[in-house]
Amino acid sequence: MDALARAERRVFTRPAPKSANAQVKFLLTQMEESARSLAECVGTSTRTIERYRAGKLKKPQKRLQAALVEATESEWQPQVRARAREQASTSNGMMVE
Repeated sequence: MDALARAERRVFTRPAPKSANAQVKFLLTQMEESARSLAECVGTSTRTIERYRAGKLKKPQKRLQAALVEATESEWQPQVRARAREQASTSNGMMVE
């Protein structure tokens, strides 16, 4: 599954947000501004999410950083990812190294 995720990332037309603040803001827009649901999704408190939103926290712990990256990449450019999967299923497939 990790190899498939890496292959999908190569077809992105824009780079995903890199900073924790940008990732939190992006994920909040995807989750309709619900800090509580985002906190449950990444395994942290609502207060921590609010601090990232406000810019008071900058660098997350490794566990939170990994969860934010995973959640961001799973929500990033769903139409581009769907198009790549469709193309792979109708052509010769997708080669994963």
